[in-house]
Amino acid sequence: MALIGYMEGTDPDLLSSLCAQGNDTLPLGNGTDGHGKYIAHVTSSDGFNVIISYLHKLVSVSGMEHVSIDDRLFACRRHDIPVIIVVPDKFKEKAKEKMEESRDYVDLVSPEELEAKVMEII
Repeated sequence: MALIGYMEGTDPDLLSSLCAQGNDTLPLGNGTDGHGKYIAHVTSSDGFNVIISYLHKLVSVSGMEHVSIDDRLFACRRHDIPVIIVVPDKFKEKAKEKMEESRDYVDLVSPEELEAKVMEII
């Protein structure tokens, strides 16, 4: 059994499928959406096997750029928790440009690839 952390907007059919297969899911937040535990505060003791987020949940809006994607994912990198960021294929390079330290750490996957990538990791 795996524990999958997810940001708001993650496909509910995918989450239901993962639960039906015996996995647990836990909501995470970006610090402004109030969705769940703040992603920057996760630790290894939380037991996450993987975290799923759509790109827009990690990008700060104009005027709030003081919190970067790298800031939000620092704890994941620190505790070696795999992160999948969902973004259409044609925008993967642009997504990488929005990151520095996280660029080589995260897996960028298209929505069509998401379930297979999650299953590969867990």
